[in-house]
Amino acid sequence: MFKAIIGNFSVRFSAAIFNLLIAILISQYLGAGGKGEQSIILASITIILLVDNLIGGASIIYLAPRTGTKNLITTSYCWAIFVSIGCYLVLNSFAWFDQKHVFTISFVSGLNSIISINSSILVGKEKIHKSNLLSFSIPFLTLMVIILQVFNQASQSIDLYILAIYIAYGTTLILSFFLISKELTKEDVFQPKLLANTFKTLLFYGFQNQIAHIFQLLSFRLSYFLLEINHGQKAVGIYSNGLSIIESIWLITSSISLYQYSRISNSDDKEYSLKLTEKLTKLGLLLAFISLFIALFIPSEFYIWLFGKEFGELSVIIRLMAPGIWIFNYALILGHYFSGVGKYYVNAIASGCGFLITILLSFFIFPKMTIYDAALTAVISYFATSLVVIYFYLKEGGKFVVFPSVGEIKEFTNQLILKRG
Repeated sequence: MFKAIIGNFSVRFSAAIFNLLIAILISQYLGAGGKGEQSIILASITIILLVDNLIGGASIIYLAPRTGTKNLITTSYCWAIFVSIGCYLVLNSFAWFDQKHVFTISFVSGLNSIISINSSILVGKEKIHKSNLLSFSIPFLTLMVIILQVFNQASQSIDLYILAIYIAYGTTLILSFFLISKELTKEDVFQPKLLANTFKTLLFYGFQNQIAHIFQLLSFRLSYFLLEINHGQKAVGIYSNGLSIIESIWLITSSISLYQYSRISNSDDKEYSLKLTEKLTKLGLLLAFISLFIALFIPSEFYIWLFGKEFGELSVIIRLMAPGIWIFNYALILGHYFSGVGKYYVNAIASGCGFLITILLSFFIFPKMTIYDAALTAVISYFATSLVVIYFYLKEGGKFVVFPSVGEIKEFTNQLILKRG
């Protein structure tokens, strides 16, 4: 268990470092305005990926051990291509949307979707180390291409980021095809007659799962667009950097949850799944608490040195958001329990409550949303989402846990030492 979790964390930590370096380079080279433009592009790609994942995405992890892989892939690929073309046509009709980025957003979202499909197949077959390689590849290649351009004194425009993501996503897509080809066996026969049934199954689970992700992402990123409308791209750049730093605490929990999701998806033992979830929840909450405690003492001067003089407010944003970031670890780990047993509707309900809170606060309490209003809105949304997931988990027969006991900490430590030895 610890070997898998540490492997997941190592990859995600490395990816987070690369993303941080990308943020630093863009912030220093293009300023807060350029960083804001990059954040809007990335948020738009991520939102389109949510639509892509209505047929595919994380639901594939649950279905991969239960359904023909070739049928899953064919159905999901066709949907991804259809959504990318559709988004291109729709975004081109929106006068308020920056038209110069429409093709990039639509095309890269399609590449991202297919990579996500291939990665989910790998996780569903418990080939997590291969999925981790894909997670590592995108930020690493993006960073390398940006560094080369900065070193060669490329023009100070968002084009240097756009070129980097074209190369990173394109290369990772080729790598994902190579990795997934190893998992396609002769026994797994493509059955055209079952495509309609596969589509219905993917839509049934994918819709429930993606409704949760759509609500969640809109709760997290709606503030980007409201900040841009009220205060411009500079405000988005500052807030997005603060959010990226504080959300990196979730690297620990996401590493734990990936292992948990893979194990539960391949098990029919409810008691085992509940005990595993509670054990991992305790570990995740403790490690997140320690990480947040350290983050709270980083002074503003450090962020000014790191990103530039425009980013002195980051320490205040991080302190405001710390309680919500910690409590949301419940939603992440307990939510993956429900995903692992196919009860995606629980996460949809919880994320829907969080999104409703975000809407009410954004449009009725903070109509002229500032950076600090955005941070406070996010914290309240995190609390609401987490409390709903906890409620459903207790109804499921699970126990409410917080931190591990001293004995459990010693057990974790001993297991870690034995694994490393």
